[in-house]
Order: sequence, then structure tokens, then C-alpha cells
Amino acid sequence: MNNLPQSLVSMSKPPSAGENIKLHIDKAALEIVACECGVTQISHLEAKFRVKRWRKHGIALYGEFDIKLEQECVASLEPITSSLKNTIERQFLPLSDSDYKKPEIIDGEMILDPEVDDIPDIIEGDEINLWEVLIEELILVIDPFPRAEDYQSKTVYEVAQSDQETNEPTHKPFSDLKALISEKKTNK
Repeated sequence: MNNLPQSLVSMSKPPSAGENIKLHIDKAALEIVACECGVTQISHLEAKFRVKRWRKHGIALYGEFDIKLEQECVASLEPITSSLKNTIERQFLPLSDSDYKKPEIIDGEMILDPEVDDIPDIIEGDEINLWEVLIEELILVIDPFPRAEDYQSKTVYEVAQSDQETNEPTHKPFSDLKALISEKKTNK
């Protein structure tokens, strides 16, 4: 993600009342985002965020995006165009924040309570790049294995059924073997 444009939000100086940020998306940015998301082309992308203070030292991001993209069908390799709209809600805390209780880890597994809110992202530095947040969210909602709506693939069962329906004689090696054994017994 080194080629991404920068739209940075400071963890040490977050706006307490909130700030609206709309990402400036040009053709070069669309190409970079398409490459990062593994899609053929992005023809439209709009993203806006609301940034405000969360807890003592954290930041809360609330946003939404609207994207129109093109991918290849995994079965036919035909181009597929799709449009997606989604909302973003993420919280970030600095690594040094001591007032947040981290989840318990038992035998290498993080124990999460499904009744509790999602855990915030822990940030090592002082800045959050909104472009990186957007890319992460896009990767989560874009179908990694898209199929064209009109593409009908045959399953193994359907192929076997169609072979039986042709009424072509099939070779049965064990019936041939049985005939050979019977013939050998009668010739003795």
C-alpha cells in the first residue's frame, strides 16, 4: 500500500467535535485502489468519513463508500460489473492506551464475548491513513470469486446424468470378464 495517496488523521490531535472528510479520488487513485483490491477496473468511487474523538485517546471513524467496479467471472472470464454501497464504523486506540481491557488469550486463541462491541484497532504510530481503512473495507465486501449471473456450470452429477441420457452403450469390463470365465469353463 505504499503507492496510496495520503489522507492522515492524527491520533494525538483528533477533532473532539468531529470533522467531515471526503477523499479526493482521481484517475491515478482509482487505478491504485483497483490494483490493491484485485479487480480489473474501478469506474466510480466515492468515500466520506466522519472523524471524532473516542474514549480518552482514541478515534472513531464513521463513513460510507459507493463503488462501481469490474471483475472477471471466475468460471467464464467474462467481465462482470457490480455496484456496492457500504458503511464503515471503526474505532482506533494508540498502543500506549492503558484504559482498554484487551481480550483474554487462551492457548493462542483470543476469547471474544459476542455480546460486547468489536475490539478497536490498536495503532502503533500517531496517524491513521483513511485510504488504508477504505482499502481494508473494500477488500472485505468485494466478492473474491465473482460469477456471471447467466453462467450455468454443470456439476459432476449433472454431467453423469447427461451421459446416461444419451443411451450410448457403455463398456462394462466386469461383464466382459464374467463372459470370458464362463467361456473358459465351457471349453474345458
